[in-house]
Amino acid sequence: MKHIFLSIFLLMALFGLQAQTEKPVKKPTIGLHFFYNDVETAQRIKATSLSDVLKTGNWNPANNMQGGFGLDYLQGLTPNIDLIGTFNGSWADYLQPSGTYYGSSNFLLDVSAGAHLKLLTDKSPVSPFLLLKANFQKYKALNGFSVAPGAGLQFSLWNETFVLATVEYRKSLSSSISNQLYYSVGFATNIGKLKPKRVPVVVPPPPPVVEIPKRISDIKITATDEATGQPLPYVEVTLSGPEGKKLNGITDANGQVTFNQLTEADYSVQGILNNINTTSRNIGKADFEAKTINVNLSHNDPRFTLSGVVINKTRNLPEAGAEITVSNLTKKSLTTKQSKAGDGTFLAQLEAESDFTVVGKKADYISNIEKVSTKGLNRSATLYVKLELGIEEAKVGQSIVLNNIYFETGKSLIKADYSTDLDKLIQFLNDNPATRLEIQGHTDNTGSVTLNNKLSQARAESVVKYLNLKGITTDRLTAKGYGQSMPITSNLTEEGRQKNRRVEMKVIQ
Repeated sequence: MKHIFLSIFLLMALFGLQAQTEKPVKKPTIGLHFFYNDVETAQRIKATSLSDVLKTGNWNPANNMQGGFGLDYLQGLTPNIDLIGTFNGSWADYLQPSGTYYGSSNFLLDVSAGAHLKLLTDKSPVSPFLLLKANFQKYKALNGFSVAPGAGLQFSLWNETFVLATVEYRKSLSSSISNQLYYSVGFATNIGKLKPKRVPVVVPPPPPVVEIPKRISDIKITATDEATGQPLPYVEVTLSGPEGKKLNGITDANGQVTFNQLTEADYSVQGILNNINTTSRNIGKADFEAKTINVNLSHNDPRFTLSGVVINKTRNLPEAGAEITVSNLTKKSLTTKQSKAGDGTFLAQLEAESDFTVVGKKADYISNIEKVSTKGLNRSATLYVKLELGIEEAKVGQSIVLNNIYFETGKSLIKADYSTDLDKLIQFLNDNPATRLEIQGHTDNTGSVTLNNKLSQARAESVVKYLNLKGITTDRLTAKGYGQSMPITSNLTEEGRQKNRRVEMKVIQ
């Protein structure tokens, strides 16, 4: 039986694919049929096998079967799949699963629902089909469900009238009802014939009024810095047209933005950058004599523009999503920006005659602290101050060399005025309050191992003490001296020895 069910389901999938083409679908159809229930043959198949029953010819003759009448309702789901519901009734002496008859004739009710899977459509004179139904039977106190695979033939007569002949094997899903072989023959006719809808008479619209076409032009806008004449990117431009219509755009690297295919009308245009408006310009219908209308806007901002890019030093690629803080040390003010996706760039405005520090912030990264100054710069000659800001990944287990921490020769005393990486380290620890570090001291191979171990430990401890004085708690810091045991380059040259004399930070949490 498992092989029969599997074959039916595979055929269902095949017919479902075939049914995707445009073919007629069966309308609601009702039918009347006569049927025979053969319980005895089904019991013999269950007791032995189908092949044994066929070999021995032990098939129950028709005059020993119990018949009845039923109603069908069919409706097409696709051209090759019809849904079917069946209602059957008969008077029968029921052969129970135990092999004994009930002993008297009583009313047997069964109701089933399922689908016919047709090899051909209703347009064919004869269409074989497979069927699969779920069935419910009730006989006195006996009731239960069964699953009914089977096969049949559909004969198309005339005017969507059909003769249907089927055979089913009803496999009981309940111990209270018996397996059955079920044979039926009947006819069905379409009840879904609807009167054709009246097609409304469509009165053609009057011919359109021919209007003289209006001229169409592109409007190309260029924004420049008033002091230097340089093109300005990122200017937000608004083009206001008739009936309050507004178009918006942003200038590109060449300071330009184009609004294409605009119909002649009166327009006004203005831009804004860094909260300062550009000049404005009106465009009239007469300007549309040209295919491209060129508009120049100027922008007057006395500040300089910091044009920066954040570089991930670990991977040597631009880094997006870093928060950049630009502090004006002269005027005691600050501003924050975000590095952009793709190119890691950021822009910030710098006041004249001022000193600035620029630092980045991103989780699990340590940033350089860069200094910038506009003192002595001429705004009429200089618009952009360029800067590359390096940040480095600082994940757990990672060590980073702090190049700009210096000590007195042969001592552990820090030269704080020159050790700019101390500020970088403090900034990182303040930005990442849950991070713990091991501060490592390293030396070259000059001198004895014992002396170098002692010196590297003392220098690491000096850095920890300095950080403590700046508010970093001791539970976040560990000092460890490694002496000359971990060189990063050869000690054969002075340059190599200088690189090996270093302080590193290692993230341990």
